[in-house]
Amino acid sequence: MWNTRFPPGDFAEFFRRHAERVLWYQAVPCPCGNQPGGPSNVNCVLCGGLGRFYPNPPGTTRAALTQVRQQQVLEAIGEVFPGDLVADQPPGAVQFAPLDIILPTWVRGEPYEGDEISRGATSTDALTYRAQSVAFCGTVNRITGAITAYREGTDFSVSGKVITWLSGGNAPPFGMLYAIRYDAQFEWSPYLPGQVRYENGTNLGQRTILRKRHLVLRNLSALAASG
Repeated sequence: MWNTRFPPGDFAEFFRRHAERVLWYQAVPCPCGNQPGGPSNVNCVLCGGLGRFYPNPPGTTRAALTQVRQQQVLEAIGEVFPGDLVADQPPGAVQFAPLDIILPTWVRGEPYEGDEISRGATSTDALTYRAQSVAFCGTVNRITGAITAYREGTDFSVSGKVITWLSGGNAPPFGMLYAIRYDAQFEWSPYLPGQVRYENGTNLGQRTILRKRHLVLRNLSALAASG
């Protein structure tokens, strides 16, 4: 909980100056299991066994996002790890819940370790995140170690979260794993319940720890090709 020794007007000014627009996908329980409260179906096409899906278009809200390096107390007690974000929301804003998806609206690529993808039967494959630029795409011969690299613009194109294999270019065979390294526009997910904060009966808004969604929601597939 913040120590609100500064005037309420300054508190409101902080959010006016620092909060930014984010998209918010609300997680809904997936009724794919055999009984209420039971485990989800690992073969569910909709949720991938995660037990949550995202049926509605994203809503819009505002939050002040900071790196955890600026929240040293949280890092010291093991609540956060390098790379996490802290989201502070103004009083009265929608409240984030675990397994929701938060998408900042800035268009900026950040380094991402990349995906391993099994080549599909169609001309397109899905990436985990929206790709801003591609550094490498290729396969490796597990016996010889030989690398086969594919070239953007000649063999494939990338738009958002979709890689399209071009007619006349080279492509991995169906079912073969290939690696793609790219700068990504990250999505985030609350991995701890948000802290709703009050002081002297005054709502100070919610504070939530956000983690890159591929670390929290490894099996998420329904959102992967949307947007």
